[in-house]
This record gives sequence, C-alpha cells and structure tokens, in this order.
Amino acid sequence: MRVRVDTGIVSDPTALQGITALTDGHEYVVLEISARFKRTTSFRIEFTESGLRQSGLFDSRAFTVISHTLPPIWKYFQLESGSFLLCPESWNAPGFWEAYHDGNPRAIAVYEDERAAILLRS
Repeated sequence: MRVRVDTGIVSDPTALQGITALTDGHEYVVLEISARFKRTTSFRIEFTESGLRQSGLFDSRAFTVISHTLPPIWKYFQLESGSFLLCPESWNAPGFWEAYHDGNPRAIAVYEDERAAILLRS
C-alpha cells in the first residue's frame, strides 16, 4: 500500500501532528495500519530524521492512498477494545515495539525482515 502526503486536504490540525517529519507531496509505503477504537486510523510510515531511519504512526487523514494493494504478509488483529491492526504477525507480539525501540538486536532484525518483505510487494 502506498500513500502520498497531502496536507492540503486536512481540515483538522490535530491530523497534522508530527507530519513535518514527512515531505508534503511525497509517496510513502505504509508498513502498518492501526485503527484504534474511537480514534482516527493511523499509518506506520518510515522517514529519516537526523540521518536515522525511523518509523512512526501518522493520522491517515493527511494522506491520499495511491496504491490499494495490501502486503500479503499483513495479518488482521482484532483487539479487545474494538481496535484492529493490519501488520506482520511478529510486530503484534507483546513487547515487540518496546524491544525494538530499546535497540534489541533480535527485534531490529525481525523489523528489518518484515520491512523488506513489505517493500518488496508495495
């Protein structure tokens, strides 16, 4: 799935939180979709900041979808709250994102493998 940042379509300024990390008009591959109960849907997008590759969740209202093809490795995860995720199964494992952000080499390797598979099919 590919999206283009389109801040001109956003009427709610809260949808633009953190969007300055991305380039308006630029295309990005969506690595994950997070639809939280009673909150807006978010896309996990990768960006570079201070020379470091990072990923973050951004409000989907700031994007236009330009390719609707979903990566075959994504799984659907229904949460008790009514929220759901579309992402690689390993990313939904308890503690995965904490381990990744703490620099755990195994979590980083898992992230990189899943990322490569998503980019290959996007």
